Amino acid sequence: MKLKLIHKLLIAMFACAALVLVLFTLVTRASIGRGFIDFLQHQERSQVELVVPELVSWYNDHGSWDDLASDPREFYGLVFNALLQDSETRFEFGPGRLNPPPRNGGRGPRFQGQGGGPGPLGRNGLPRRIFLLDADHAPIVGEVPTEIPAEKLLAIRINGTVMGWLGFAMIRDIELPAEEDFINQLRNNLLIGLALGLAVAALLAWLMARHLSRPVNAVAQGIRALATGDFNKRLDMRGNDEIARLGDDVDRLSTVLSEHETARKRWMSDMAHELRTPLAIISGELEAMSDGVRPLNREQLDSVRDEVTHLSALVDDLHSLTLTDSGALAYKMQWVDLDELVQLTVESFKGQANSKGLRLSYSNPDQAINLLGDEQRLRQLLRNLLDNAVRYTDSGGKISVTLKKDRQQVQLNISDSTPGASKDECDHLFERLYRLEGSRNRNSGGSGLGLAICRNIVEAHGGKITAKPGPDGGLLITATWPLDT
Repeated sequence: MKLKLIHKLLIAMFACAALVLVLFTLVTRASIGRGFIDFLQHQERSQVELVVPELVSWYNDHGSWDDLASDPREFYGLVFNALLQDSETRFEFGPGRLNPPPRNGGRGPRFQGQGGGPGPLGRNGLPRRIFLLDADHAPIVGEVPTEIPAEKLLAIRINGTVMGWLGFAMIRDIELPAEEDFINQLRNNLLIGLALGLAVAALLAWLMARHLSRPVNAVAQGIRALATGDFNKRLDMRGNDEIARLGDDVDRLSTVLSEHETARKRWMSDMAHELRTPLAIISGELEAMSDGVRPLNREQLDSVRDEVTHLSALVDDLHSLTLTDSGALAYKMQWVDLDELVQLTVESFKGQANSKGLRLSYSNPDQAINLLGDEQRLRQLLRNLLDNAVRYTDSGGKISVTLKKDRQQVQLNISDSTPGASKDECDHLFERLYRLEGSRNRNSGGSGLGLAICRNIVEAHGGKITAKPGPDGGLLITATWPLDT
């Protein structure tokens, strides 16, 4: 069974959350016992610290530890008094005094906290685990463990000099039932918390997986709509994350494909119109001559020939545009003197311009401009641009051609006089079969493919071509190419 995205996200997020919860629970369960023992040891150390002032006072009175070494009961009496210093009861020890503590290792009366639960005297017989060492760590009173870290000993200082060390045998394990029950309760609570945490993690993982998979599914539906040709569907994604930006990209793709589809339909309609018109004229002329409606003479044949020539030019332009669109048009790149090429092309159009009463001028930088390109295609570009300018400029107008150069690029400008075009019309000028005449008059216009071919040639040379309203009331077409420095 193939898992959906929502299931994969659910499994991944729940697995991560479950792993963290389980590891946390295991580490906490393992550290509870050790942490509790450390806490008890810290508490006992705090209690043992209360004995140090008693021993300091005793040493100041006796001057040595000899009496404590010979009479351990005196030492334990100091210990009990220190541990009970916050209690209302204090013990007096010595011959004939009441409440003597048990001897070392013996069993006497059961004091609160001795061998039982926690209390003023500590837990697990704390007084019996306390011992005293001299300044050289030699035992004086009490049972000294075989190993005890030096940092666990409490220094007994008399006037700044260490006269002894006080220590206690630390507990190593939990012995009291109440403490054992407490630790077990904590561990059981951790297991309950783990179960609740896994349930909450599963719920949150489901909600998050559904939240994340919803926009992905929306994007997938949008892409499927594009695949079926529905370019009007919009996702309207919200947010600024990667999925939202992907949805915006799909919307832009839908817009672009819709525009291309519209352009394709218009292209097919325009091309059918362009091809149907000369064919209809030719068919009508031939039928009229065949039926004897029109005489079969040279004038009628010239009319048919003109339509055939126009149709042939249209097919040639269409073929050239197809080649430039697909990149199949061969370009023989070599260094070309662009100034000389422009000058020769302008000279070849002066006769045509003069016959229409147009002034055609060229302004050059008076220096060679070497451009890496195909001379034949560049000449085709210039001829298409100049033919377009001469064809559409009113009689008595002017056409200005200028060539400029700087360190980064070379710029070719072709400006003509009226009629002009609006900025919106200029933006569509390089589209296929686009003409400025609303009536699409074939007598004044060409095939409508020349400027589209020009754009492809310029871009094939790494340049850019634009059109905008010109300063003389007509059009200003600008082609720029980068120069290799």
